[in-house]
Amino acid sequence: MSVNPILKDEEYWRSIREQFMLDPDEIYLNTGSFGSQPVPVFESMNRVLGHIEKNPTRHRGDGQALVTKSRATLARFLNAPSEDIAFASNVTMAINMVVLGMHWEPGDEILASDQEYGAIDNCLHLAETLHGVVIKRATIPIPPRDPQAILSAFEEGFTTKTKLVLCSHIATRTGLINPLEQLVELAHSHNALIAFDGAHSPGMIPLDLTSSGCDFYGGNCHKWLCAPKGTGFLFARADVQERLRHVVASWGYSQDGTTRGEQNQLQINNQPFMWGLENWGTRDQACFAAVGDAVEFQEGIGKDLILARGRLLADYLRQNMSQTGWANLLTPSFKEMSGSISAYELLGFNSTELYDPYRITVPFGKWGEDGSHWLRVSTHICNSFDQIDKLVAALTELRQKS
Repeated sequence: MSVNPILKDEEYWRSIREQFMLDPDEIYLNTGSFGSQPVPVFESMNRVLGHIEKNPTRHRGDGQALVTKSRATLARFLNAPSEDIAFASNVTMAINMVVLGMHWEPGDEILASDQEYGAIDNCLHLAETLHGVVIKRATIPIPPRDPQAILSAFEEGFTTKTKLVLCSHIATRTGLINPLEQLVELAHSHNALIAFDGAHSPGMIPLDLTSSGCDFYGGNCHKWLCAPKGTGFLFARADVQERLRHVVASWGYSQDGTTRGEQNQLQINNQPFMWGLENWGTRDQACFAAVGDAVEFQEGIGKDLILARGRLLADYLRQNMSQTGWANLLTPSFKEMSGSISAYELLGFNSTELYDPYRITVPFGKWGEDGSHWLRVSTHICNSFDQIDKLVAALTELRQKS
């Protein structure tokens, strides 16, 4: 297979990196928490914001038209109808719209993995408390040897009461890419719906939500897509939207209920149902309008090239870390199960604080009861090989001081 020559063209990637707003005197390896906006995206957001503020009443219609256009651009990027996408502030809000928006009977079961994000665990606990839902967990090995290990873990958890499967598409702690389409097939074979927490997927890996067959998919735009903070989305397949209720009843709600359009699509207040579901009242239109600009910025580079570049940097990091003797890789080595996140258990460190002494931003914390540390490194299009070299050198020095 031929390799795109741009993949290793460091001048090209330097030109991409220079379009980001990151401090050139620092090393930012935490896109997995927050992406940095490219300059053209930031400028677009400010233009829209400035226009709206000139007359917040008269110009709201202009802002909403731009949000609708941006939604269509995002939908194309995800290969999903724009009518089936609701904008949300983040993936946590999106998953809450599913879990707390569905109708539950006491004893109904949600089957989730044991590696879900903490905020999503809180959402599941609230559903348990409010509705008597039973939360069951599939135990995923760290790292799993292959996709079948994940499928087998979920298979063991199904019962006749399983109504919803919930799983991170890419696990936030380890960077594991779960087998989306196989999990969809597994859930549907047990007559259960399935929802994915896609916090890390948009902008890291190509997505085709229509072909995936998933019922619900929540995603963030402010991480790997590098859109403004507080932008995300919820996709719901057309034939499951009627299973959802408003979590917040504002102007997107109708006391007269829902209707059907000419193509039998679910509507509320003469607009797509999902657009009503997202209406929680007044919100910032400029940040959502700029999501389309973030998509166009990445499309100018190419989805496949972005994934390949992130993996190339991740492979370089993993090769260097594997030679240290004190870093255990927590991310699967199976190619289809890993992308641009590399997570490690670090042995023999008193601390992994890297920002103050080295100006390197990377998340870390305690991992095991034996005092080991967890470190997660994001390698995106704004990063470089020399930044990885500096990270490994800094960790080596830190350990020597421990």
